[in-house]
Amino acid sequence: MKIINKTNWRTDDLKKLLTAAFNEDDRVEGKYKYRDRLRIEIVYSKGPRRWVVEAYKKRNLELPVRRLYSGYAFYNGNFMKLRIPKEKIDKEILVKIFIHEAGHIRGFRHSGMRRWIDIEASWAKDDKYQMRQKETKVKPKVDLQLKRYEHILTLLKDKKSQLKRLQNQIKKWNQKRKYYESVLVASGKIKKEDIG
Repeated sequence: MKIINKTNWRTDDLKKLLTAAFNEDDRVEGKYKYRDRLRIEIVYSKGPRRWVVEAYKKRNLELPVRRLYSGYAFYNGNFMKLRIPKEKIDKEILVKIFIHEAGHIRGFRHSGMRRWIDIEASWAKDDKYQMRQKETKVKPKVDLQLKRYEHILTLLKDKKSQLKRLQNQIKKWNQKRKYYESVLVASGKIKKEDIG
């Protein structure tokens, strides 16, 4: 199974938990033989619809955590998408949603399945299944003025080097010019007055 992780949660932690969940599901439903073809995309949840949030607010009720989890999968397919929250993951709810969607992958429709909330997944609370955020690498802030100044110094160095080469070439060509002028004047091919 391939995990396409588009969140800041560590892929290795998600894979470890979902692999264990698949193994548990295999014990109940039988070995799923196309596991190597399965692709699971994990993205952040957008949260519940605005009208749902407003309905809970009107009643002064707290929005349940499970509303931040969702997923879908194709019947008899090989693709599944899971949506999870940014702040904190409830491993048990994630496993329940995953096993429910795995049921669709196996070919079950809702009429032939238990509700996802009734799936037993208390084993997922074990501390060996950690959910850690990826370490964010902070790029050092670049001082643009200093960078541009260093660029100018490099350009000046290159141009001075080019100028020195050109001056040396001019010096050599002037020596050759003087040589040919003296030879040509001596042979009478040009006059000394014609030399500028």
